[in-house]
Amino acid sequence: MKTLTIIGGNGFFGKSIIDYSIKNSLYKWKINKIICISRKKIKKEFLPKNLLKTKIVSISADIRSMKTLPKSDYFIYAANSKNMNLNIKGINNFKKLILKEPKKVKILFTSSGAVYGKTKPGIKIKENHSIQLKNLNALKGYKKNYSKTKILIEKIFLQLSKKKYNVSIARCFTFIGKHILEKKDYAISNFISNAIKNKKIIIKSKVNVHRSFMYCDDLVEWLLVILIKSSSKCPIYNVGSDEYLSLNKTALIVSKIFKAKIISNISKNEDDSYLPSIDKAKKNLGLKIKIKLKKAIFLSIKNLNRNYP
Repeated sequence: MKTLTIIGGNGFFGKSIIDYSIKNSLYKWKINKIICISRKKIKKEFLPKNLLKTKIVSISADIRSMKTLPKSDYFIYAANSKNMNLNIKGINNFKKLILKEPKKVKILFTSSGAVYGKTKPGIKIKENHSIQLKNLNALKGYKKNYSKTKILIEKIFLQLSKKKYNVSIARCFTFIGKHILEKKDYAISNFISNAIKNKKIIIKSKVNVHRSFMYCDDLVEWLLVILIKSSSKCPIYNVGSDEYLSLNKTALIVSKIFKAKIISNISKNEDDSYLPSIDKAKKNLGLKIKIKLKKAIFLSIKNLNRNYP
């Protein structure tokens, strides 16, 4: 059996994998142990031993200063800071440490669809989409630095592949799950939060926004398959849903579930699209979207009763 180590295990990706492993066995991927490394340990009460199908170990450590990595067969690098310099220090130290590991290990980097920069409205972005500086500079504030950091880290993974390490890159888009609903900086989180409180659903954006939302369980399955298919060729896959919706239609789905009213502030004839083409993952890996948005919303709300710190 295999051990999986998640760097950044207390973030959305790590928490989603833990939740999935509590509900489902990871034996089909031959994984029976997960090691979560993050600056804050996951509290024991959030890991009910009687429910665990996979052994989970939580380690408090900072990837920027670690001296060794735990012995593992698989690594997912999902560490992320809002500080670009800290991200670079983290990945540089990880590279130094992973080069001490045997080349048979498999490593996945959770990158982002943000690396494509600002794209044309309605375009489904493919993995071979040209990454251009002008598209990155069209992004604003944190998103611009975030996208540039992800590109720099992708280059480090490509360097590892040239040294014959088995790596892969998942360019992740937008998701839904209870750990998304816990955050208030996402439109769909605010829609559902307001609806649950019997408040009006407010669409704050002044432009037409189009997004897709992959459910967290689908996300986990995709990440694990991509991880296991890692190779020295460094395959890159978009990870997200192909169920594309405007925020208006997304708000409408939520409003029908809760019978809530909608207030829209859209006033500009502009589009903001962030839509992946996932044909490559479907064709090469046989992956598919199992849970549609309406069911994903129900499941996310149902699972909100168990929170992480």
